[in-house]
Amino acid sequence: MSLEAARKITETVDGWLGRREGLYLYRLARATAGLGVVVEIGSYKGKSTVWLAKAREAARGEEVCAVDPHVMGTIDEFRRNLELSGVAHMVVPVVRPSEEALRGWNRPIGLLWIDGDHSHAGVRKDFFGWEPLVSPGGVIAFHDSYSWEGVRSPIDEELIRDERFQILGQWDGIFAIRKTPGRRFPDRVRRRVFIRLRALFNRGRAERRHWRALPRRVLRHLSGPRDGE
Repeated sequence: MSLEAARKITETVDGWLGRREGLYLYRLARATAGLGVVVEIGSYKGKSTVWLAKAREAARGEEVCAVDPHVMGTIDEFRRNLELSGVAHMVVPVVRPSEEALRGWNRPIGLLWIDGDHSHAGVRKDFFGWEPLVSPGGVIAFHDSYSWEGVRSPIDEELIRDERFQILGQWDGIFAIRKTPGRRFPDRVRRRVFIRLRALFNRGRAERRHWRALPRRVLRHLSGPRDGE
C-alpha cells in the first residue's frame, strides 16, 4: 500500500526524479532500515523525500533528515508536500547548507542520498564529508550520475574504482554503492562489468546512438537491492 501511495503522490510533486528512479530509491531506503537515518542532500520540493519517507514508514525504520537550504524559496511548498503526502512525521527538515548541517553530526546514517550541489567540487565535498558517518553496510547513492558532468566525473574517475565499496547498482540516473569492502573476486568482476557498461552508455548518450538503451537496461537488470532484500 505504501509503495502504491508513493507512486501516486509523487506524480503531483514537482522535481526531476523519474518514476523508475523513485521505485529504486524506495527499495534502497527500505533495504537500509535499521542501519541509521536517511540523509538526503538536496530536497527541492520533496519528490525524492516522499519516496524515502514512504519507504522508511513501511519498514518501520528511522526517519529522513532532509538537508537543503531552500535558497530558491521552496521551503513552504516542501513542507506542504510532506503534509499532503502524510509523511511529515517521518521527515526532519534541516534547512541549512550541507557543510553546515555536517558540523557536529553524530547520528549513524543508513542511506546517504546525494542530490545537491552538482558541481565536481560540491559532489566530492558531500561524499567525503558525509561518508565517514555512513554505517557499515549502508548505502550511498547519487542522482544525475549520467546527465551532469559534475556528478559523472567523480564517479567515473574515483568512486566506481574504490575497493572500499561494493557497487550496488545503476538504475537510470542513480548510481549506488554499499559501504563494505569490494575486494573479493566476484566484486572485482562486477566492478569491471559496471565500468564497461557505464562507459558504453556514456558514449552512446554523448553520440546519441540508438543502442544506448541496451547497456542502460543491462545495468538495471544487474542492480540491487531487489524487492525483499
